[in-house]
Amino acid sequence: MRAWVIEISDFLPQIDGDNRLYRAGFLANALVGGGHEVLWWSSTFNHQLRRQRFSTSTTIRINDNYSVRLLYGPGYQNSKSITRWMHNRIIARGFAKEVSALSPDKYPDIVYACLPTLEVSEQAVLFGKRKNIPVVIDIREQYPDNYLKIAPEYLRPTLRFLLMNEFARVRRILGNATAITASSDAYLQWGLEIAKRKAGKNDRWFPLCPFIPPKGHNEDVVLPKEIEALENNFIITFVGALSRLNLDFESVVRVAHDLNKVSPDVHFVFIGEGEQKTFLQKHAEQNANIHVMGWCNKPVVDRILASSSIGLAPYSLTLAPTLPNKPFEYMAAGLPLLSSLEGELKIIIEQEKIGLHYNAYHPDSLKGAIRWFLAHPEETKVMGQRAKALFIERFNTDSVYSTYVEHLNHISMSRK
Repeated sequence: MRAWVIEISDFLPQIDGDNRLYRAGFLANALVGGGHEVLWWSSTFNHQLRRQRFSTSTTIRINDNYSVRLLYGPGYQNSKSITRWMHNRIIARGFAKEVSALSPDKYPDIVYACLPTLEVSEQAVLFGKRKNIPVVIDIREQYPDNYLKIAPEYLRPTLRFLLMNEFARVRRILGNATAITASSDAYLQWGLEIAKRKAGKNDRWFPLCPFIPPKGHNEDVVLPKEIEALENNFIITFVGALSRLNLDFESVVRVAHDLNKVSPDVHFVFIGEGEQKTFLQKHAEQNANIHVMGWCNKPVVDRILASSSIGLAPYSLTLAPTLPNKPFEYMAAGLPLLSSLEGELKIIIEQEKIGLHYNAYHPDSLKGAIRWFLAHPEETKVMGQRAKALFIERFNTDSVYSTYVEHLNHISMSRK
């Protein structure tokens, strides 16, 4: 099977060094590992690090069955800006132009595209319709609904009007997709509702699953001195984009401030970049138990998680119930979860006893959960062991993505 993977924001293998892969990267690896041919369409601009990889459109050959086509797009510094909007449209136009010039012997057997980004995904669907090639749209965010959720209620009708073209675009994409996949059942149901159709046999959800590093792979990685100095302390770690969207860091820093006075052995570590980095750094200057590490490559992240006590998932109520990536990364590291996300993740945490749930925007609820962990060190350790066992049993990368590949192959074969 020849597969196209269309995702312009994720890290790319080899091209982006040791930075950890995301969903598209894992799926591409699984496809190639299964004997399939992959062409990954991406951008020259590294969305995560905000820098250009190449100055012109470039093709990189990873191996005999795996290539990456990077289309040139202008850079941007803000994800919610006119320059990001222009970048997406330029990439979409470049994609449409290049695929229209391909000969049939270069066509794929299936196209996998991510939502977002809408512009490129729409071009993928249009190409598939013209050439009778199945296109699978994978939902990662409820875009543009997520912008409505964070807006004040009185502004939502106006914002919906301003975004009406985006809503129309996502309806066209999902309505014309051969199949819809998603990172959670809630996201899948949202997509089907947008598409105005019932679930078909090819519509499925597959959880986000990080890679479990081999045992001992990071033993030689040197911890940042700031973290190394915290040995034998109780470390609560967050890894991810420090975004204003869907994250409640205000409650976390309030609790950190309170605990700094009475429990100096409890420390909060934040790994990542984003709009809230400055906010967190300001509080780190005032509280010795807050540590803002910025961006770290995967081996360092793995090493920090191995030294941590708890994995923090401080989601706000604006995030629709789903199964985001970070909790699985904590589970893979053997950490209990401390999460404020409602829905599917809360059910898993409570049923499997792999951590504690607290109420978003309620610092006392968060503080109470942390105090429980501190008062029950043995049960906390067992929770971490359960979390890793559950990850290996149900959410490990190999089994999930091999099943995903089988699913794509089935869709491809059924159209021939």
